[in-house]
Amino acid sequence: MRRYIIFAVMSLTLALAAGAGCSQIKQIFTGRGPASDLQGMDTPAQVLANEAEAYYREGDYEEAADLFQQIKDRFPYSRLAVLADLRVGDAYFKSERYDEAVLAYEDFVQLHPTNDAVPYALFKIGMVYHNQMLTPDRDPTFSAKAVAAFRRLISAYPTSQWAVKARPRLAEALRNLAAHDMSVGVFYYRTKNYKAAMGRFKKVLTKYPDVGLYQKALGYLRSCRVKLAEKDDTEKLPTSSERRDLVAPPKVENPKMTLPQERI
Repeated sequence: MRRYIIFAVMSLTLALAAGAGCSQIKQIFTGRGPASDLQGMDTPAQVLANEAEAYYREGDYEEAADLFQQIKDRFPYSRLAVLADLRVGDAYFKSERYDEAVLAYEDFVQLHPTNDAVPYALFKIGMVYHNQMLTPDRDPTFSAKAVAAFRRLISAYPTSQWAVKARPRLAEALRNLAAHDMSVGVFYYRTKNYKAAMGRFKKVLTKYPDVGLYQKALGYLRSCRVKLAEKDDTEKLPTSSERRDLVAPPKVENPKMTLPQERI
């Protein structure tokens, strides 16, 4: 039965180190931390961790999440709880339980702010939102959240390998936001709401100048100004009821009208 598969400790160490990219997570399995933290290789926490990792590798993310959560709940003072804090987020992420994944990663960051895996957790938060981004003609909420998450990572850990991986995803999210404003602006333009359209095109020019839509937005902005100028000129022209023929004298409604005679 796969539940009783016990992975070799060194094999598991390499797998988790590659996934999380952090020296402190390595210590959990290499035994480089205090010996009292591990209490031997066959501790209940270690067995649960091996089983959870086995399920994770096999793609049974729901079961893996449950076992990692058990480690958190039953062995909160074990150094394996640090691993569980991180891996439960990974299991939720893989099973597309995105809200729970974000909570797990945020908990990891709050509980272990100096851990080397914090940049990884921040990157995964950004990927939660990145994976849920919609097309530019729809709600841009997830794109905006992805931008905020990736910027948070890059600002805090600019030289991290995870910041390097985040930058192209950040560019994608920014382009998605810019494309959303472009699509709304084009809609306003086509419905002749030129002032509203100009607001959207200006936003693309000022907030997203480097995503490849600058010239397109600039062209629409100039066209909006032309359309508004034409509209203003049309509105200033007098209507037919306001015009007077300057050659012929104005008409008199009743030229033969006489005043009433005074009584003598």
